[in-house]
Amino acid sequence: MMLTESPESLRLLDALHAVGLGNDAQVGHGTGAVASPTRLATEWAGFVVAVGAQSWYAKVLHDDMKELIDVARTVDASRCAAQAEATVALRIVDMQRGVLLFDRLEASEWRWARVDDLASPERLDALWAAKRQVHDGPAPMFVSSPMDDIARLRALCRRDAVELPIDGLRTDDCIDRAWNALQASDVEVVPLHGDGLASNVMVGPQGELKLIDFDYGGCGDPWYDVAITLNELYQFEPQWREGIVRWAGRCDEADYARCRLYALVNDWYWTLWGLWLGTTSPRRLEFTKLAQWTSLRCRQGIQDARFEGWLRLLKG
Repeated sequence: MMLTESPESLRLLDALHAVGLGNDAQVGHGTGAVASPTRLATEWAGFVVAVGAQSWYAKVLHDDMKELIDVARTVDASRCAAQAEATVALRIVDMQRGVLLFDRLEASEWRWARVDDLASPERLDALWAAKRQVHDGPAPMFVSSPMDDIARLRALCRRDAVELPIDGLRTDDCIDRAWNALQASDVEVVPLHGDGLASNVMVGPQGELKLIDFDYGGCGDPWYDVAITLNELYQFEPQWREGIVRWAGRCDEADYARCRLYALVNDWYWTLWGLWLGTTSPRRLEFTKLAQWTSLRCRQGIQDARFEGWLRLLKG
């Protein structure tokens, strides 16, 4: 096996031996991690595992992610999405070692999407259809709360004396106000993908799409999936509004406000994520650089003259 020894590769090999595959498996490295700007393969180490003609894509949770990723929830959300045929099937789970083996999409036929692959109206329609597959599918047994995730990171940042942006306290307060406004009205609760990254969409040989990575899945407001996807794909307001029209058939001001506020919450999560990992992770990835970008985008949203109006609109 041409495999560089690491804590993750050793855990993978132990997991394969535990299910009787260790002696026959051929194992190679998968996608390398890139923190900024894509957050590609940052939470899990990737490996390609083959036994005869059968192959899987293995993911092994990095040690520095254990306080952020709940493996059991990832498994639940991934299995539900696979039943909805929105993602690949999860075949082997080793909860103790943090190892997951999924059906492998052939690398010669499938690739990670880029923003340009998804931004056109036609491709956005296909992406919305993939998200709806998740929303209409079996429901994981838990609620996904971006605010609970932020609270966890706030505590970790305090514990590890992470230096926040100079206006971090004000931003924290604005995020709390945004979240309270978002909770002011009853919303439909459905299964979510929970991740808007273009690189968490796979493009197939005929242009078909599959969603991957359900670490932030669970049940929640479908507008959260819409918002974080728009935040990934588009820079300008008319593009956001057109994206909402293609999702809902029209763009109400309340729906636009909801998307903008959810995007702020998501950007603040990734800001705290990047700052905490940039301070504490032993891996030499550009976590802090990602945080600088999401912090800037979050700050710009809060400074928008309509921010207070968005809060009032959702509070009714």
